[in-house]
Amino acid sequence: LILFSSVLTFTTSPTQLTDAMERIMKPLQVLHVKVHEIAMMMTIALRFVPTLLEETDRIMSAQKARGADMESGGLRQRVKSLIPVLIPLFVSSFRRAYDLAMAMECRCYHGGEGRTRMKQLHMTGLDAAAVAVAAVFCAGVVLCAALFPASLH
Repeated sequence: LILFSSVLTFTTSPTQLTDAMERIMKPLQVLHVKVHEIAMMMTIALRFVPTLLEETDRIMSAQKARGADMESGGLRQRVKSLIPVLIPLFVSSFRRAYDLAMAMECRCYHGGEGRTRMKQLHMTGLDAAAVAVAAVFCAGVVLCAALFPASLH
């Protein structure tokens, strides 16, 4: 999941991600679901994963440079040694979220109101094939989990 989101965010622009997610969820508008807002939140979350991983690595490196031992001891000790990593990570994440919210507010972002698109998206045969492959893969995983429950542990 992390590898997928990293590759996706490094190869696809935020506009393309939002437009694609919005297009996929478009049928939900019949139920008065705010599709654009959900697509925007999902895009921001996906774009945030690689940044969060880099930040975690940077903080862990800094803690190790200060002499923190995060790999020895039992499970309880290792979890306890992550507290000095998690606190700065949360602070940094909240700061980034606040900065993003302020930037969106300053640019008068109000969701999809009156939004026009430079490029209209259309489903192609390749897109349909990718959806079919993903659906077959997911069905295969569910089927394997149902047929071989003991082998998953």
